[in-house]
Parts: sequence; structure tokens; C-alpha cells
Amino acid sequence: MKKVSLWEIYRIFFIIGIQLLGGGYVILPLLRKYIVDERNWLSEEELVDYFALSQCTPGIIAGNISMFAGYKARATLGALSAIIGIITPSFLCIILLANILNGIIENQYVQDAFWGIRISVIVLIIITVKDMWAKSVNSKFTYILFFTVLLVLMIFSISPAIVILICALAAILHSKITGGKNA
Repeated sequence: MKKVSLWEIYRIFFIIGIQLLGGGYVILPLLRKYIVDERNWLSEEELVDYFALSQCTPGIIAGNISMFAGYKARATLGALSAIIGIITPSFLCIILLANILNGIIENQYVQDAFWGIRISVIVLIIITVKDMWAKSVNSKFTYILFFTVLLVLMIFSISPAIVILICALAAILHSKITGGKNA
């Protein structure tokens, strides 16, 4: 991969930030388009890995995954450019809309628009889950781990951090027992 300019990293993440409505899950299709498909800054597997890692680290998912992608492109300055790019549109919107927020929120057209946006975010989350499922739950072990975690989380109120730690340890143990084979 040729050296990417810091301006290009900022610009692409600024464009992604403009389109980012909803939450961390919505960023995946945008990153796939701009970073994986169009520019080849990351592979599909790296994107999924960075997304998983972003969920395990403190902070917002979109910021975390942007930081990891920017770091891959240009190390520390790339990470900084990506994080600034992804948050700039939100920062500008907050500044511009802070004084008129109450009037906007009560407007019926805005309420209707947010209803539509919520529906589209649900669809994007479903698509992301489908894509991650195909790449992540692909063996007996991962099926058993998935359904065990699902059942435990439905029954008990356990911190996601503890669940992630236990799953990571289970995967390491499974890898040691099977010699690294994903069976």
C-alpha cells in the first residue's frame, strides 16, 4: 500500500462522519465502501477484527475503529487524522444546532425523519450482523460459544467486559487444545 496522506485520511473519515447516523454499527458499511473496497487501506478481515477490538476498548465504537484504521494507514498521525476527521462533522453540528435544538426536536417533520432514520439503522445493524456472522460463527466451537453466551446473557445480568474476557480466554484455551485448528 502506498503512503496515504494525512489530509486524505482526514477527508475520508470526515466524509464517513457526515454520513454516520445511529451508532457504531452503522460505520461498518461505510468503512467497507471507502476503506476496504475503494482504497484497499484494510482487508475485510482486518475491518472485522478492528470492529471487534473497537467494541472491547473504552470509548465510542466509531471513534475507536477510525483510530485503528487510521493507525494502519499512517501510524500515530494517521490515527489522529482519522479520529479528528470522524468527529469533526458531529462537533460542527453540535455547535451549529445547540441554540435551536428544542425547536428542531419538536418539529413534526424532524420527528418523522428520525423515525425513518431509526428504521434504516435497524436494517444496517441486521446487515452488519449477517456479515459478521458469516465470518465469525463458522465452526462447532464458535456455534457452541455463541449460543452459550447468548443464553447466559439472556438469563443473567453480566457485564459485557466480563463476557468478552471469558470468550477470549475460551478461544485461547480452545486454540491451545486443538493446536490452532478452528474446529
